[in-house]
Amino acid sequence: MGGMQVRTAALIGLLGLGLGWALGGGLQTSPGTDARQGRGSSGPRPLGVPQTAEISPLTEQLRLKLDKQPRAPRPARNPFVFGGRRAPAALTPQTREDRAARESVAEAVVEPPRPGAQLRLTGMATAKGVDGPELTAMVHDGQSLLFVKRGDTLPGGFEVVDIQESSVTLRDSTGGERTLRLR
Repeated sequence: MGGMQVRTAALIGLLGLGLGWALGGGLQTSPGTDARQGRGSSGPRPLGVPQTAEISPLTEQLRLKLDKQPRAPRPARNPFVFGGRRAPAALTPQTREDRAARESVAEAVVEPPRPGAQLRLTGMATAKGVDGPELTAMVHDGQSLLFVKRGDTLPGGFEVVDIQESSVTLRDSTGGERTLRLR
């Protein structure tokens, strides 16, 4: 008896589905059209199904405005990156030639630094000596910090001739003197 009820329920279900399909096929107007309101649906269409309803003028205006919308500006630099490098531009034959010309001009203009041109007095120190306080000068030569006293020789052939509380006098190999002042 239990098997008979299952068959009956399945048969009634299939008949209901068939009847619904038959009645539903006759009521449908066109794909994408809402039968209750007579207008196209705003939802997506299946691929390959053409749009049957015409586009309203307001929808067309909106699409045109979205197409003509300005693009967001690309930032020239990132304020959150310190010392970031720019990406190298693609080198075309013309830019390669320009670059080579600029480098050759730069090499011709660059002259070697004069000896002692970078010497700078950065500080003074005193120590108790036998004859009183001995002064030591701190001279920066562009690469390192040198501690010098009277009679010492600096790079570039400079000899320390005199040390005062705020200056140092140097003599080069030709006998010319130069004074560095503490800033």
